Amino acid sequence: MQVNVYLRDYKTKQGEKRYYLVVRRKGRRDCFVNLGPIRRRKAEERKNLILKELLNGTFEDAPAARLYFSEFCDKFVNEFAQGSRAPATVRQYEYCLAQAKVRFRGLRLDQIQREDIEVFLSELPIQNRTKNIFLNAVRMVFRKAREWRYLKTSPADGIRPFKESKVGSRSLTMKELGQVLDAAKPWTRSLIKVMVYTGMRPGEVTQFKFEDIDWETRQIRIVSDKVRQTKNRKTRVIPMSDDLWEELRFLQENYPVMHYEGSSKESILPRTPAQRVFVFCHQNGRPIRCIRLSLKRLFKRLGIEGVTPHGLRKTFCTLLARNRVHPKVAQELLGHSRVQLTMDIYTEVSDDQKTAAVASLPTCRELAMQKFQVVEGKKF
Repeated sequence: MQVNVYLRDYKTKQGEKRYYLVVRRKGRRDCFVNLGPIRRRKAEERKNLILKELLNGTFEDAPAARLYFSEFCDKFVNEFAQGSRAPATVRQYEYCLAQAKVRFRGLRLDQIQREDIEVFLSELPIQNRTKNIFLNAVRMVFRKAREWRYLKTSPADGIRPFKESKVGSRSLTMKELGQVLDAAKPWTRSLIKVMVYTGMRPGEVTQFKFEDIDWETRQIRIVSDKVRQTKNRKTRVIPMSDDLWEELRFLQENYPVMHYEGSSKESILPRTPAQRVFVFCHQNGRPIRCIRLSLKRLFKRLGIEGVTPHGLRKTFCTLLARNRVHPKVAQELLGHSRVQLTMDIYTEVSDDQKTAAVASLPTCRELAMQKFQVVEGKKF
């Protein structure tokens, strides 16, 4: 079979130079591959790669439908993400892809190269941890484009994640937890108690309803359904401690006023019928969307650094470890898919635990007494 690939160039209306390839095979119609805004060196590399695929018999024609990147992002969100991902994850996809669509405006899926994605991520004025979130969103889009046969290969494959300086939030120490509960206002105090005694994710506590509470068995169901989805898509059950049971009973009849809502000087009001659906809601009954700001202000006022709302979930896991709860039990309560995640990321060891561990070692006197043992009925 006789094949060849020719590199051609043209100029756009704006005067920019672009390249495309002409794939010629004997007995078949010529195939054109638009390379988009890349340099000639990259265009030559693409030409040699396609020629090699032609000779090996692995070359596949581009799909008939060549969608723009922005078009496929909308298709990805509407036809895939909204039906299979949690609402918070969908909002995260939309936020990340909105900036990517601006950067890749006017480009089709097959015109975007790995270099374009790496330059886009490196120029974002954000922390490396957030850049990795953007990378995951873009990678997921191109992965779906390959699975749906809009692309042969994904340009995001092989891009290494950015090095992160730290792994998320830390947990509160026992001393800090006491300070936080003493200094917090009623609404924030109730929120912290529920999160520390249940280990709920921030997105789960904002969707927490009174109907999820079984008062007789003293259990809470973290529900995952079509409307409220947990991260692992599974419903789990968390038993209530005495303190948590009393706090939820209090919240069932009383509404702690958020500090920026209403003109009332009262901190606690009786709950109205509209406020009896969600445990944490606005005065009109709508669920709380974000709890980060209230906790951030409290932690800043107390001088506590490195703790985010997710750190309260880590505090729950760390408290379980302090009380020698089996890791498998902690995994089930937190809703993790792997026990390794529970141990490596969420369980933190405090200084007093290290001190107690060293203090539990046998003393020299106890070691010296080991020679006085009973062997065959005789004492040596």
